[in-house]
Amino acid sequence: MLRLLQYIVILTIVNFVVSASLDPPPQPMKTITPFTAQLVTFTTTLPVGEVIARLDVEVNKTGSAGFTSQMKAVTNKTDIENVINPIVGDRDFLYFLEFNHNPWLNAFNGVNNTPVTVVYTIGNPLVAQTIMQYDLRSGYNIPPRLLVLENADHNGTSVIYHLPSSVMALTDNPDLKAAAVALDEKLDKMVTKITTV
Repeated sequence: MLRLLQYIVILTIVNFVVSASLDPPPQPMKTITPFTAQLVTFTTTLPVGEVIARLDVEVNKTGSAGFTSQMKAVTNKTDIENVINPIVGDRDFLYFLEFNHNPWLNAFNGVNNTPVTVVYTIGNPLVAQTIMQYDLRSGYNIPPRLLVLENADHNGTSVIYHLPSSVMALTDNPDLKAAAVALDEKLDKMVTKITTV
């Protein structure tokens, strides 16, 4: 009788282990959040080189060098402010990086006349936190990017970006919306400055 009981217990355990291992693992959940992005385009008769030179000044491209490595060593809010504030000064943004599309497009297409097409990533962690404190998903679009695009005829330039409040404020939170609109205004002010003739 004892052996029969042991046999039943062993079969029950084996059956449980086998059935548990055959259960499919839980599947990831997918959601799609609709939103309407707004694309802002500033056009100017200024040559692309002038617009880029002005942008480099506005984001302190030279002074921003190495700030990301400094950010790796921060441990508190004061450390972050001590890294960012001297770079930004009286402006709103600093330079993260840029990607020039026209050189590789020239090479790929065997030409040398692709209009200058440069994506700048700019931002300011002190501004970013005013938005991200309300919704971390906004970090997908932080830091913001600007496309500096030379006109096809090589006369004039466009500066294009997503309106931050249209891609960062994904909820009805009024504080989040206000912070994103404040970033809209900062970008508008800077791009107006670099494109004004």
